[in-house]
Amino acid sequence: MNRLTTIFLSVVMAVAVMGYFVGLGDGVPKPDGMHESPLTDREISRTRTETKLIPAVSYAEIASTPMGPTKPWQSMPQALPAPEYDLYTQIEPSESEKEASSELRASRRAFNGAPPIIPHPVENTTDAACYACHSSGVQMANLKASVMSHEFLGNCVQCHASMAPAPFQEVDASVSTSFVGLPAPKAGKRAYQGAPPTIPHSQWMRENCNACHGGPHGWAGMESTHPWRTNCTQCHAPSASLDQMPEANAVPMLPPLDVVAK
Repeated sequence: MNRLTTIFLSVVMAVAVMGYFVGLGDGVPKPDGMHESPLTDREISRTRTETKLIPAVSYAEIASTPMGPTKPWQSMPQALPAPEYDLYTQIEPSESEKEASSELRASRRAFNGAPPIIPHPVENTTDAACYACHSSGVQMANLKASVMSHEFLGNCVQCHASMAPAPFQEVDASVSTSFVGLPAPKAGKRAYQGAPPTIPHSQWMRENCNACHGGPHGWAGMESTHPWRTNCTQCHAPSASLDQMPEANAVPMLPPLDVVAK
């Protein structure tokens, strides 16, 4: 009897020891229905083995770390589709549409020439999202994203004030001031009837004329009737006073110009 008990206990201990080491090799058991996430599946290539999970970074590294779901997404430029535009379609600007566009543009600016405010929420977004819509202009349903009138800059909200967050949109944040800006120009002056009008505003931060005057995303009533011409200043002279250029008779190296009518 004692011999059989000893043999039985020895077998039980041997099975327990074997089960212990087998369990260490198989890992922690999982209940039925739980499977490995596809994000942790390893992609095996000829050069390296890597997981699909993006490693977490510290708060100090967030500003300098490119964000994106996958590496192929980061290497591919993102652009929203734009409608086809025929440069040679006949355009007849409307004065009523021009007045409506001028009023809308003025409502988004503190004064004429000021950067327009952002008329939509921009929380939890980046400047890359601004460029996706405003680099070349995009129209979605009844919303139209205007084209950037200047070169790309690194921080859009440095000049363009965003609208208040949702909890504060009903707060009256108006400030009384006696400042009165110059009125928005209506049209440029002409040297003679039929001559190209001068540019009635400064060109600073308005280098892209098509942002307002050309393409499918320009302002209604302000479209150019000849958008196929690519050099606007070849015919339309900039403003000498608004662009801080010297007047005709103020060039220091030239004598006064006396024009004699005959």
